[in-house]
Amino acid sequence: MRVSVVIPTFNRSGTLRQTLAGLIAQDYPDYEIIVVDDGSTDGTDDMVMREFPSVRYLRQPNRGPAAARNVGIRMSSGVIVAFTDDDCLPPSDWLTRLVDGYTRYPEAVGVGGYLETPAEMLKHNVLARYERYVTREQYKARDEEVLGGFECPAGGTCNMSYRKSVLTEVGGFDEGFRYAAGEDADLKWRIVQQGYRLLYTPVRMVHLRPYTWQAFRKQQIIHGRGAWYFEHKHGHSPGWGRIALRAIKRGMSFIPDVWRMGAALAFVKMMGGWYDCWGQWQEMGRVK
Repeated sequence: MRVSVVIPTFNRSGTLRQTLAGLIAQDYPDYEIIVVDDGSTDGTDDMVMREFPSVRYLRQPNRGPAAARNVGIRMSSGVIVAFTDDDCLPPSDWLTRLVDGYTRYPEAVGVGGYLETPAEMLKHNVLARYERYVTREQYKARDEEVLGGFECPAGGTCNMSYRKSVLTEVGGFDEGFRYAAGEDADLKWRIVQQGYRLLYTPVRMVHLRPYTWQAFRKQQIIHGRGAWYFEHKHGHSPGWGRIALRAIKRGMSFIPDVWRMGAALAFVKMMGGWYDCWGQWQEMGRVK
């Protein structure tokens, strides 16, 4: 069963190098790697072509990761299309374990795992600990497999795969999502609405992101933009009042969260919620 690995990238040549090194070392015998450069200006093209000549390198003007992944899907030759990001490090058996999921559960049209925070960062970085909290609590990553619909923990494109036939059937990613947020949930929603099932298997993907406040703020704002566009697309379109109410509720949850998770994590959660709401306001302004 041939697998095509598609990685969209934009100005992350440093971490992309580590991602590609991990992909080159996969123990699965039949796969290709496709990098779709979304208009990088940091020498990504030279790095990929010089250091990874076996990788298929494609380039497009900057149109966002959803559009980049669609290019990769169209150019892929695999029966399965696997996705990861340009700041992730896969284990050597990543593809083997994804394909094994399709073999054991032929009814599954998608198989994915979870995002792991580097263990060394958990000791001294509260943002890393918060990411692990979100992975375990919000996205329900666990040690046992889950076969299901939209409630299935699998789906995030940092560690996900789909049968190419179903990607073609639903039209791929919605390119209206301009940022790396919400487009994977939207794809998952459209697939399970057709009655298909997905498999979560506990194969990890290590996150190589910088755990700085600036990076956290940017990530949360982008998440808010994607979340608002997802709601807008599916008929909700929260306005200024509803977004403001969400911001107030997230502030009010601080004290209960202090008792539940400690002051440091509670503060990060509150600020992340406010940044998320700010992203929703920004996206509403862009669309309307």
